[in-house]
Amino acid sequence: MIGCELNLNAIELLSLSCGALFHDIGKIQIPDEILMKPGRLSPEEFDIIKQHTIFGRDIMDSPENPFLHVGSKVAEQHHERYDGSGYPYGLKKDEIYLPAAIVAVVDSYDAMVSNRPYQPARKKTDAVREIASLSGKLYNPQVVNAFLKVVDTFTYED
Repeated sequence: MIGCELNLNAIELLSLSCGALFHDIGKIQIPDEILMKPGRLSPEEFDIIKQHTIFGRDIMDSPENPFLHVGSKVAEQHHERYDGSGYPYGLKKDEIYLPAAIVAVVDSYDAMVSNRPYQPARKKTDAVREIASLSGKLYNPQVVNAFLKVVDTFTYED
């Protein structure tokens, strides 16, 4: 829905769809004790977690997965942030592939409204407010505006 709001072309929508479905596939190479840790990660553990974006890109670009390559850039860049504070490359603004910038917003929203080992779910309204407050900082303002137009169609409960 966000991709359509932003008038992505067919290839970008395909990349977005595939990338959104498999953006965290690289986590299969991260030890469970780190992924499921209930408390705060150490700097060393966080460095390991950050590798999932590269692992995901490599898995999706692998010749064994010929139909996933279209979403590999999304897997690689979905933790990049508009202000350059993200990973793995510290890309900023328009250096970030737009479908990856969309997944960054939606993935953050999902993390906020879902129960996680490290935090309980927040209310939908609180998550939307936080996403909006980070527009132009962590998130692409165009993506946030499109997200705000369609978020009420999402099926999460408060």
